[in-house]
Amino acid sequence: MNFQEAVFYLEQSQHFPRTATLARMGKAARVLGHPERGLKFIHIAGTNGKGSTGAMIRSGLEALGYEVGRFNSPHLLELTERISIGKNHIKKEDFASIYSQIFSSKTLRDLELSYFEQLTLVALLYFQERKPDYIIWETGLGGRLDATNIVDPEIAVITSIGLDHVRLLGSSPELIAREKAGILKRGRKAVIAPLEKNLEDVFVEEAAKRSSEVVLAREFLPIEMELNGLNPTNLTLPKLGFQGLLPLLGRHQGTNALTALLTLETLGLEITNTSLEGAVWPGRLQYFPEIRLLVDGAHNEEAMIRFVEFVQEVGIRADLIFACMADKDYRTLAGLLDGRFEKVYLPRIANKRSVEPEELAECFKNTPHEICPSLEDALDNTTNSPMTALVGSLYLVGECLEILEHRLDIKEFRY
Repeated sequence: MNFQEAVFYLEQSQHFPRTATLARMGKAARVLGHPERGLKFIHIAGTNGKGSTGAMIRSGLEALGYEVGRFNSPHLLELTERISIGKNHIKKEDFASIYSQIFSSKTLRDLELSYFEQLTLVALLYFQERKPDYIIWETGLGGRLDATNIVDPEIAVITSIGLDHVRLLGSSPELIAREKAGILKRGRKAVIAPLEKNLEDVFVEEAAKRSSEVVLAREFLPIEMELNGLNPTNLTLPKLGFQGLLPLLGRHQGTNALTALLTLETLGLEITNTSLEGAVWPGRLQYFPEIRLLVDGAHNEEAMIRFVEFVQEVGIRADLIFACMADKDYRTLAGLLDGRFEKVYLPRIANKRSVEPEELAECFKNTPHEICPSLEDALDNTTNSPMTALVGSLYLVGECLEILEHRLDIKEFRY
C-alpha cells in the first residue's frame, strides 16, 4: 500500500465514530501491543489555543535540547503535518507502512475505527518506533472520550473553554469543561489556563476525584504585553520572572504563553527568556509582508472575537476575504466582522461543507461585498489593497497557503 492508497482508505472511514467510546481504541491498543506505553505525553485539550500553546511548549523543550514529537489537527496542506518530530513531518512512505501494518489485522478492520482513531494509532506506532523525548499530544474533539485519551500523560494542559461542537460536547461551557476535564489522570499534574471561576471550579473538582494536582495559571497573573504591530510582542510574566519576545501575534497569546511556560515549570524544566522564540504556528494571525496579507483560522465566536480585537488594537485598515463552513455559526461570525473592513470578498472555495458566498453576502449589511468564483480570484482582486485579512475557516487558510506556495517561498512557515 502506498501513501495515496492509505489516504484513500482513510477517507472512506467515518469522520466521527458512530458511538462515542474509548472501547475501540482500548482494544486496538491491546492488539498492537500497547504502543502508548513508555512514552512521555503532554496532553492538551481546549476549545481554542491548543495549537499555539503546544507550539510554545515545543519551543521551550527544543531550546533545552529535547527531541519533541507532535500530534495535532487539523492539517492545513498535507495530512502528514499532523504527525511530526521536530520540524520533520512523518514521511509518506512511513505513514503508508504503518497504516498497512495496522490494517493487515482483520481484528482491527472489524472495529470500524473512525478517521481520527486511525490517525491516532498511526501516530502512536510512529512515536513508539522513534521514541522522542516528549510528545505534544492534542485532543481532536472534547477529551473524555477522545481517541487520544488512552495515554497516561506526564501532564495534562487545559487551554480556553468556549462553545464549539455543542451537539457532541454539551450546550454550556460547564458541560464542555467537564468533557475536557476527562484528560486529567489519577496522580498526574494538570495546568489550567486562566478561565472564568465557575469553569476553573469544574477542573478543580474533577482533579480532586483523581487525586490530581492542579496548577491554576490565574494565580500567576498579571500578563504584561507590549504589542508591536505585526511584529513579535514584548512579553513580561513577573511571577515567573520571564521577559522575552513572543513571535505569535495577538494579545490572547499571552495567556497561551503563560500556560505553556507553567507547563514546563510544572514538569521541573528550566524556562529562560528565549524559551518562546522558536514558536511557529501557521495560519493563526500569520502575516505575509511580501503581499500585505494577514491570515487567521478563527472559525468560532471566541476565536473571531480575538481576531477582531487584534485588528482593532493594531489599527489595521484592510479588505477582508471571508469563507466559513456550514456547520459553524457563520451569521454570528460574519456579524462580528461586518462594518470593520473596507470591503469583503466572498470566494467560492473547494470544500463542499462551505457556505455559499451568496448566503454569506446577506450577512454583510454594512460592508461593500463582492462574490468571487474562487479564492485565487479573491486574492488577485486584493493585490492593490493596502492590506488584506483572510479569516473564517482553517480549510480556507489551507487553500490559501496552497496558492501562496506557488507565489512565495513559504516553506519556512511550516511547522
